[in-house]
Amino acid sequence: MKRKGTAATGSLAICVLVAALLLLLQPGNTGAEQQFFRMGDFRLEGGGVIRDCLLGYRTFGKLDGSGSNAVVFPTWFMGTSADLEALIGPGKLVDPSRYFVIAVDAFGNGVSSSPSNSATQRGLLFPDITIGDMVHAQYRLVTEKLGIKHLHAVIGISMGGMQTFQWLAAYPGSIGKAVPITGTPRPTSYDLLLYRTGLAVLGSGQTGEVWDERALAVAAGVFAMASGTPEHFIARQDRSGLPLYLEKAEKDMKEHDPIDIARQLKAMIGHDVYTTLGNSAGGLRRITAETFTVVSARDLMVNPQPAKELAGLLKGRSLVLDSDCGHYILQCEGTRIMTAVSRFLDE
Repeated sequence: MKRKGTAATGSLAICVLVAALLLLLQPGNTGAEQQFFRMGDFRLEGGGVIRDCLLGYRTFGKLDGSGSNAVVFPTWFMGTSADLEALIGPGKLVDPSRYFVIAVDAFGNGVSSSPSNSATQRGLLFPDITIGDMVHAQYRLVTEKLGIKHLHAVIGISMGGMQTFQWLAAYPGSIGKAVPITGTPRPTSYDLLLYRTGLAVLGSGQTGEVWDERALAVAAGVFAMASGTPEHFIARQDRSGLPLYLEKAEKDMKEHDPIDIARQLKAMIGHDVYTTLGNSAGGLRRITAETFTVVSARDLMVNPQPAKELAGLLKGRSLVLDSDCGHYILQCEGTRIMTAVSRFLDE
């Protein structure tokens, strides 16, 4: 069976994380308005241009009189600003009674400019994007649209953590604190193996802009295998329930436009803050923000070692958690992480 890509409506495998958090947490902010920053033609790092570029975002809380309490919260892989609402509220990662939280939709997620929603560059006409492009657009949103000169913090999970590291490299004087959670300053060879395999699987089922649903099903399985540890999966999923699990994973994958998925995968494959920061000590000295890096020791989707190494070079704080939840560490250690992050932001 063949399908054409359609607009994304969910958040790929990470929706498992959000569902777990919704059960864990008390109801928080609901119905925050989806807003858009119209950016005109947005020039990309690779030389391409997004025509009539739109950047989606939602805001929570109020900017204080000094404009010093803003926190940018970018989305994870195929996540949306609506997904982030589960983590914003009193007792959660960021408290909007204290901070002006700006949840930003990354390019390629089906809300901000993406292959699935572009009026003039739809589908394969949409140019490749980078993590740097995502962050540059966020910087323009903060400075041009919202008029904020300095951020209290940037916080992000997974691909959002990659964007947090990019903020440190690209705009080191613009943020006071950075909290990358299960992110990386650059993927390891194993990370690249996973992302490239997922991309290759998607491409194997592509004919023009039509995808074979079997390729989407295989891609869903590839990412599901990397989401947690084998021990975690075996303990929570018996053999008899595996067909239903796979059916759900495939359904979640098919809710997203394949070209959207491919563009964000390529952005993660090309991510490397050292191309911006440089490998010299001088580049590191430009970073004055306090950092609090949260990693999962058994993360199979984003290897923790590069984040740990950069945290050490920056003499920042780290929280290393050893759990069989792997990449979805918030499922197992959500309360501990939220308490530690909130304390760090409030100091």
